[in-house]
Amino acid sequence: MTDARCSATQPVLAHVALALLLGGMFLSSAEAATVGNVFVSYSDAGVPSYASQRLDASYRLFIRGEMAPEGRGKASAKAGNENQAQGKRQLTPLIEHYARVHDVAPGLVAAIVGVESGFNASAVSPKGAVGAMQLMPATAARYGVTHPEDPAQNIEAGVRHLKDLLVQHQGNVALALAAYNAGQGAVARNGGRIPPYRETMLYVPAVLAAAARGGGQ
Repeated sequence: MTDARCSATQPVLAHVALALLLGGMFLSSAEAATVGNVFVSYSDAGVPSYASQRLDASYRLFIRGEMAPEGRGKASAKAGNENQAQGKRQLTPLIEHYARVHDVAPGLVAAIVGVESGFNASAVSPKGAVGAMQLMPATAARYGVTHPEDPAQNIEAGVRHLKDLLVQHQGNVALALAAYNAGQGAVARNGGRIPPYRETMLYVPAVLAAAARGGGQ
């Protein structure tokens, strides 16, 4: 990412951070009981803006998230948190190295890894995405990955893919993330906007929010 693009992403991440701090004031008790809500506001030109919180009165609920689980076992939650923390410690040096090599913000890469795999280098999705950055087979092949489960190969390919998407979308982080999740064609088919897919609409705010927290989950 060029210096101009890097500086351009900072207001986006800062805006999300402010939203996380202030957005709770606009949530009703029912909305606060859910996770993964997506809100939308339309400009006078009809361009949508999406957020994980209701930033002001113009935002309305676009996708309702799942109800927060009740009675979840504290022991299993603690174990999951410990596993994620361990995975993050192991993967952070690779994330920072390849982010620096390919000139991408490390916090953004860490946020993607956190949302995609929970810092689990062995993660495999039902759709066949593999590893820390959940590379699909075609994407892994495009970047010359021979062992997608290898954290170094996986993260480097994922960072290169992200960099290509950022360049393609002129540094627009939200569109690059949408393309990372839904595919480049999906963004193009929707007129260069975030595709109205539930998974993508949840994914983009989640990654931006994690990046605003410094890449943590």
